[in-house]
Parts: sequence; structure tokens; C-alpha cells
Amino acid sequence: MTMLSRDLVAKALSVDADSLPPGDLPLDRLAQRLLGYLRDTADDDPSEEALRDHPDAWTYALSDALCETHPDIAFELVRDLIRICATPDDIALVAAGPLEDLIVQHGPDLIAAIEQEAAGSARFRFALSGVWQRDANPFVWARIEAARADGPDLDAGDPLPPA
Repeated sequence: MTMLSRDLVAKALSVDADSLPPGDLPLDRLAQRLLGYLRDTADDDPSEEALRDHPDAWTYALSDALCETHPDIAFELVRDLIRICATPDDIALVAAGPLEDLIVQHGPDLIAAIEQEAAGSARFRFALSGVWQRDANPFVWARIEAARADGPDLDAGDPLPPA
């Protein structure tokens, strides 16, 4: 199980490590709390203030920071998120959020890992079909389309593949 060090979390959230609970943060716990946050905030169009006031808003900020500065850890987080998704709507939240961010920001560096994961996981291919961002590097995007080509497809209403 991957653990995020308290110092890494503090730096990513721009807070003092002493303000955090003791110990390291298990990546799977972050995934569970982040998915809950995404579910809670998906149906509304709340103000930024309301989003910040959510008790798990920190999970989104941490995910963003990991995506920006630690793409390998963020990719592992995305894989954990996809594994625990319970519905196609959950997959859509991850696809249009952290997965899309990783592809746009770090696609050239992560494309081999994305292709490898897609080759072995119908659920991951399902998530790739929900990425809407086309601002990714066009060569990376072509490889992503090839990696997800044999489906299943979120937008086609296909069922959620098993984890």
C-alpha cells in the first residue's frame, strides 16, 4: 500500500506538517475520500466558497497538487479511484477530473503506463472513454484513442466493467 508522507501532504497543501494529523496518509484512503468529495459536489453548481467549505475539499486540492508535481503518484491515485468506482457516474467524475488532468499535463510522460493499464483493464479503458479533454498533445491523444478503441464506452451507455 502506498503511503503519502506527512511532509509531502503538507507541502502539497501548503500547510505546516504540525497542522496535520499524525502519521502518513494511505493513498487508498485519499482515493475513498476524494471520490466522496467528487460525488458530493458533482450534482450541484456550488460557489467556490461552498466547495472550499466541504470537509473533504482538501482531497481535491491534494489531488491537483499531486497531478502537477508527482504524476506517478497521481496516476496510482487515479488507478485506485477507478478501482473503487461503483457506478458509471463515478467513472465519469474521475475521467473528467484527475485522469483528464494527468493526460493534459503529463501525457507524454505517462502514455506508456496508460497504454499498459488500458491493455489489462476494461475498467480503465471505460474511464479513458470518458475523458473529454482534447487539449492533450495530439500524438498522445491518438495513442489514448487507440488504447481505448475496443471499449467499453461510457458515452455509449455500456455497463461498468468489473474492477
